[in-house]
Amino acid sequence: MFYAALTISALAGFVAGQSSVSLSPAQVTHVVTVANNASATNGSAVFTPQVINAKLGETVLFNFTQGNHSATQSTFAVPCVPAHDTNVTINGFDSGIRPAGNFSAITELRVIMNPDIVNTTLWFFDATTCGIGGVGVINPGNVSATLETIDGFERNAVRLNGTGADASSSASASGPSATNSDGTSSGNTQTGSGGNGGNTGAAIRVVPAAALTVALLGGAALIM
Repeated sequence: MFYAALTISALAGFVAGQSSVSLSPAQVTHVVTVANNASATNGSAVFTPQVINAKLGETVLFNFTQGNHSATQSTFAVPCVPAHDTNVTINGFDSGIRPAGNFSAITELRVIMNPDIVNTTLWFFDATTCGIGGVGVINPGNVSATLETIDGFERNAVRLNGTGADASSSASASGPSATNSDGTSSGNTQTGSGGNGGNTGAAIRVVPAAALTVALLGGAALIM
């Protein structure tokens, strides 16, 4: 009887101890398909979905399935230039160009939403199609307060880097670059290949004063 009572008591204590252990929530992965053929004229179809809302600890997975594309972090004001090239304090993610063929060489880029970035809006672009709207965003936040929407970001990309875009307006918006980096963020991403991630716009950052004056008088401005 004493042995049985001891066994029941020990079992009760074990169950009580187990009930105090909280289990980790299931990991959530947001899959963004990156696909568009070479003849595409609609860049907004490259990233599906184009807008992602991810919480702390969740993962955004870029799945490159078709064509030659990148997923490169940028800024709202300069959509088609890696974020680190316009702001050296941002170590943004950058997949580099991923040649996926026609579903024949599928690769992935994972962006983990850690405490350093989960409350930050992460604008990104595809180096191949940014000029025709190949852009997206992670955690756009309160757009009513910031007035920074995915539609405005896409229009900026087309205006500054697309067909008929004024070279001086693109350069004046991006400003001088303090460093040349591939923009890869340590700790925030996991990637299987490197690359410069479509370091577009680097050749047009130095603008003569006269050209800049003409651009300003012509009404060149960012579309918010």
